[in-house]
Amino acid sequence: MIDRRRKSPAFFALLVGATLAVGAARAQTSTPGAKTPKKATPSTMVMVVNSRAVALTELDATPAGGFLPKVIARNIPPGKKVSVNVATDKDCVFNLHGAYADQSSTELPNVDLCKDKNVNLVD
Repeated sequence: MIDRRRKSPAFFALLVGATLAVGAARAQTSTPGAKTPKKATPSTMVMVVNSRAVALTELDATPAGGFLPKVIARNIPPGKKVSVNVATDKDCVFNLHGAYADQSSTELPNVDLCKDKNVNLVD
């Protein structure tokens, strides 16, 4: 004969709690390195100085030989400077393109930002 009595809700709560506790203990004692942390991207700090009489609206950096520019600075007033962090995944040589509030632009090809840590934008 089979006993078909209903189990109490407290029993089920105890069962669920025990299962969660075992799962948490396994997660804390899992093999180190199971999830590898994301590696930090190599980068370099560069000082950008706007020595022009007009505001810099945007400064883009494209890896030499690359096609995808990345904005590294925006809205630098005349005579001001800003420190920027530039990711240097493979190489430190970049082509820089600056756009100004008066619709003018400047091109600085093949700048090694690891060696030349100062970019001075002049007229």
